[in-house]
Amino acid sequence: MELMEAIRKRRSIRKFKEDKIPKEDIYEIIEAATLAPSAHNRQMWHFIAVSNEAILKKMGEAVVNEIEEVSSWPELDEGMRIKVRGMKAYSTFFVKAPLVFVVLIKPYHSMVDELSKLKGGSKGEIEFWHPRLEIQSVAAAVENLLLAAADKGYGACWMGGPLIAASALKEILKIEDPWQLMALVPLGIPDQEARPKVTKKIEEVLEFRE
Repeated sequence: MELMEAIRKRRSIRKFKEDKIPKEDIYEIIEAATLAPSAHNRQMWHFIAVSNEAILKKMGEAVVNEIEEVSSWPELDEGMRIKVRGMKAYSTFFVKAPLVFVVLIKPYHSMVDELSKLKGGSKGEIEFWHPRLEIQSVAAAVENLLLAAADKGYGACWMGGPLIAASALKEILKIEDPWQLMALVPLGIPDQEARPKVTKKIEEVLEFRE
């Protein structure tokens, strides 16, 4: 598949067939992820490929439990409570995928961090200076992962919702600091029709300075 074809065909897929993913495909998909650019080539990423059904079930239960806990907060009005509980549907479908990539990220300290310390600025100023290079780097890796998956005919979905239970997921997966969860990416053969992607017109997102 040509690159632009893979980019145009990539969709967020949330229903998968039960077929297992061959390990050679997993290796090639992660190889593509690791070819992404990263700040100073530090490669602040790590991937856990989870196919164990018992582990996936525990992960799903952890997400549901956390959503229930948040929905019980007394600060929430009834409308917000309903919205929070509605998170279950789009935060737990990964449990039924034949494979889930758990994407980890670790902190990256750049020259900006050192300058910020020397400057002694406020938290707001430091945040403004900080380019979040580790997030930019790992996000590039995830995009490569998604495109490599699409190239092989798989469907996948970049998920952040399950991270509401990040602490519990770290415990289930035995993830140790400094590693943190950044995303889950369930993957498999699609068992749904891909919806047409609606994008903004190029004129809305591009401007020139000539």
